[in-house]
Amino acid sequence: MSAHSTGLLRMHGLVFDVAGISAQGPRSENQDAFSVDRFSGTGLVAVADGMGGERAGRMAADTALEAIAAQGPIQSLDAARYAVRAADEAVARVAREAPDDRHGMGCAIAIASLTRDRSQGLGWVCANAGDVRVLSRSPDGTVRLETRDHTPAYARWEAGEIALDEIPDSPGANKLQRAVGRGAEADATWVPVRPGWTYLLVSDGITKAMRLDELGEAMMVGDSATACEAIARKVEERGPDDNYTAVAVRVLPEGAGDDSLTQESPRPAAVASMPKGPDATVPTPAARAPLNPQSSVTQSRTSPLAPIALAFALAALAIAGYAVGAGMATREIARSGTAGIAELRGRVAAVEATLAAPADSARADSTQAPAARTAPTATKSNR
Repeated sequence: MSAHSTGLLRMHGLVFDVAGISAQGPRSENQDAFSVDRFSGTGLVAVADGMGGERAGRMAADTALEAIAAQGPIQSLDAARYAVRAADEAVARVAREAPDDRHGMGCAIAIASLTRDRSQGLGWVCANAGDVRVLSRSPDGTVRLETRDHTPAYARWEAGEIALDEIPDSPGANKLQRAVGRGAEADATWVPVRPGWTYLLVSDGITKAMRLDELGEAMMVGDSATACEAIARKVEERGPDDNYTAVAVRVLPEGAGDDSLTQESPRPAAVASMPKGPDATVPTPAARAPLNPQSSVTQSRTSPLAPIALAFALAALAIAGYAVGAGMATREIARSGTAGIAELRGRVAAVEATLAAPADSARADSTQAPAARTAPTATKSNR
C-alpha cells in the first residue's frame, strides 16, 4: 500500500513534507476520506471518518471536506469553528435530500490549517469534532495529543478512571457525542509549527490498533509517506476492525531537501512565502540598505576612547591660550620698556643742559644738587 504524497513544499521559510494514506480494513467500503492536495494553496490538511451506512458514510466525509475547503484559507480559531459548522450544515442538507437512504449520516473530522499569526507566529489552526485526533512529535521524542475525543470513554480518561491507551477498549469508545451533520460544534486550538517537528492526523481505526508511543516512533520513520506506510503496515499486522486513515506533515528547516523539491508552493491567501530558487532576488552588497546614520553617531559617542580624546583636545586648547596670552604680555612689556628708556634719556639730557649753564647756575645753593639728583628717581618711582 502506497501513501499519497504532495512532494516537498516550501512555505513560510520552511519545507513541508506532506503525505496521506487510507484503507478500508475489513469493511466493504472505505468511509474515511482525507485531504492533502489543497495544502499548497490554502495550508489545509484534514481527515474525516464517515458513518451512517455504506455509501452515506463516505458521502458525509467527502461532503464535509468539500464544505471546509470552500471556506478558503482558515486563519483563526473562530474561522475554524465556522468552517466545521458550514460542513455540518452541508452534510445535514445532503441527508435531507434522501432521508431514506441517508438517515443518520455524518462524520467525525479533524482539520489543521497552516497560518501565521501576528502574536503567535507560524502555527496550525486545528479543529475537531468526534474522535479523529491531531498529534505532534517534537525532536526530543515527546508525543502530544493536541485534540480531545468527544466520546464517553475519553471523558473517563480525563477523569482519571482509565489510561489513555485503554480508551479504544472502554465502553462508549464508539459513541460520538459530537459529529458533523448532527449539529456538532468543534473544539479549536492553536498548535505552534517548528522545524524538526512532525504532525499527524489519524482516524480511530488507527488509534484502536496503535498506542501513542508507537505512533510517535512511526512518525519519525523516513519521510512522511514512509511514516504513513509504516503506520498502515502495523495496523494490518494487528488486524484492523475499521477503516483507517493517517495524514503526516513533517517540517524541515529552509534549505533542507532542496534536491528533492518538486513544487514551489503558490502563496496562500493567509500565508506569505519566502523567496527561493533561481528566480529569487538576493540583495548584493551594493544594494543593501545603508547603515542608520543615527546608529553610527550613537556608537561613536559611546566609544571608550571618546573621553580621552576630549581631554587631549581641552589640554591643547589651554596650552594654545596660555601661549597667546604670554606672547601678548611680552609684547606689552617690551613696548612699555622702550617708552620708559626714551623718557629717561630726555630727562638726563635736560639735567646735563642745566649743569652746563653760565655762572648763575654755579651760584646755586649746594643743597639743590641732591634735589635735582633725586628727581629722576622719584619720577621713575612714580612710574
